[in-house]
Amino acid sequence: MGVWHHEHVVTVEEAPTRRERKKLETRQALEQAALRLFAERGYDQTTVEEIAEAADVAVRTFFRYFSSKQDVLFGDVVTDRVTRLRDELAARPSGEPLLVSITTVMDLLDFNGPEEERQILDRMELMRRQPSMVTRYLDLTNQMRLGIVDFVAERTGLDPRRDAYPLLVAGACAAAWDVSLNLWAASDGRLSLRELRRDAFATLSAGLPPVPPAPAHAPASHGPPSHGPPSHAAPGPRHPRRSVAT
Repeated sequence: MGVWHHEHVVTVEEAPTRRERKKLETRQALEQAALRLFAERGYDQTTVEEIAEAADVAVRTFFRYFSSKQDVLFGDVVTDRVTRLRDELAARPSGEPLLVSITTVMDLLDFNGPEEERQILDRMELMRRQPSMVTRYLDLTNQMRLGIVDFVAERTGLDPRRDAYPLLVAGACAAAWDVSLNLWAASDGRLSLRELRRDAFATLSAGLPPVPPAPAHAPASHGPPSHGPPSHAAPGPRHPRRSVAT
């Protein structure tokens, strides 16, 4: 909501309604119940019905907030960022260098404050103890990678089916994210996740040209042979002109 004051707009954030608070509390209760059961019983051994029962809600209520057991694993704190990645990249200025755009957007998607950081640290620790949960983590990382592939391809005109550059940039970004997140989690959040990620991406992208190469040429077509005369035919043998006596 905007309020006019001396020709300036002052933004006033509206407090969440009672219904919004209730929905947030239900979502948090489901996430907490799921993480507790994953830790106690294992991810594969825990059912959606058990999560709903532990949170004291109906199973249909669970599916109002999460589409599957996998979605509750990393919660909105991660899945929303994967969605936001594409939107933030698309909003970057068209003339901005690609690597600068990507670095800036990754900074924008950093976790907000100690509460979100603790949620991620708890999930990373749980994933370390429950290897079956790694699949969802890898899936989210791949979704992020594909978002960057599409962004680089759109901005450069390069086809990732033939040109390596979009894949290399996205691979460097995904690897930097994975390495920095694991190092940060191993330090229990004491290291700077942003600095770890920036250093990793700078190292991995150092060999990439700042200006992408020209698109690869499509394979030459092999059509039917031409039946007309060659456009640059070599001249035939010249015969001396005979003089005619008169």
